[in-house]
Amino acid sequence: MEDLSAFATEHPEFSDPKAVRVPGHGAVPSLEGARPFELTADALSAYRVDVPKDPATLPNMLKMGAEAVAFYVSFRLLPDRWGIYVREGALRALKEEYHRIIWRDLGKYADRNVDDVAEKVETTLVLDYLLAHSRIHFLVDRAAAEREIQSGEAKYAPYQAKWYNPPPKPVLHPEDVGNLEEALANLEAFRQYINPTYADGVAKLVEGRLDERNVNEWKAFFIGGRFAVEMANVLSRQPPGWKDFGKFLNRKTSVGATNYVRIQYSYNPEMLERGQVELSRRLSDGSADTPNLFKAEVPDFPNVYLL
Repeated sequence: MEDLSAFATEHPEFSDPKAVRVPGHGAVPSLEGARPFELTADALSAYRVDVPKDPATLPNMLKMGAEAVAFYVSFRLLPDRWGIYVREGALRALKEEYHRIIWRDLGKYADRNVDDVAEKVETTLVLDYLLAHSRIHFLVDRAAAEREIQSGEAKYAPYQAKWYNPPPKPVLHPEDVGNLEEALANLEAFRQYINPTYADGVAKLVEGRLDERNVNEWKAFFIGGRFAVEMANVLSRQPPGWKDFGKFLNRKTSVGATNYVRIQYSYNPEMLERGQVELSRRLSDGSADTPNLFKAEVPDFPNVYLL
């Protein structure tokens, strides 16, 4: 991983803790008890949430989206402990909500005990959402740092002050989204759920564990897009900005033989490009010739901590 720990020391003018915000929180929340979490296949496979759920999680997500569960702390603020922090109690609560949604549809198609598979599926789905979302905050922070070094002018803190909590207004186009960073973060996470390859990998976990007919129902739920529809409904109840990820989606409906209305989502490449370019411009004070920050070389994933 590239070393960003020296940035705050070398560029204190761009790292003022009174000006730089933690997305969704403002000041750095308490990090007492945080421990590193390795994103290796073995660690992810073995991980289980062993703490009680935080009952305030779902109400808090209506106010602050994914940041109620996981949040990104900049290398400007904590040079030696920067990264993504996941609250385990909140993770447990969100995982149980995923369980409720999934088993409402698929519980009747579990002809054998697959609790171990369900645990793995639900934990994977939740962590992938949280980490993909938080990674966008890191990309924005890192891109701003590069531009600050090049220009010698502060970019990140002024951008956050102007655009993270802008006054609400009607959203007709990607450029109208106020908190565009949170919208694109939710979109990045949601795109996994509408990716057939990703969905197929999730559904395959029950192969050999259930009757073939029931396995096909699990595949239909994930690969056919029903799970994505459920999650779109969940994310659409989050605050302005977070819920505006839908502005970058195509929504297709069709009516089946039994009058069942089928909804399918796909992302709109043109709208996504416009949103990414607009966010890049905002980081550069509106400069029209600013390159799309999301087209840059993909950096290593930030450190992750369990809290």
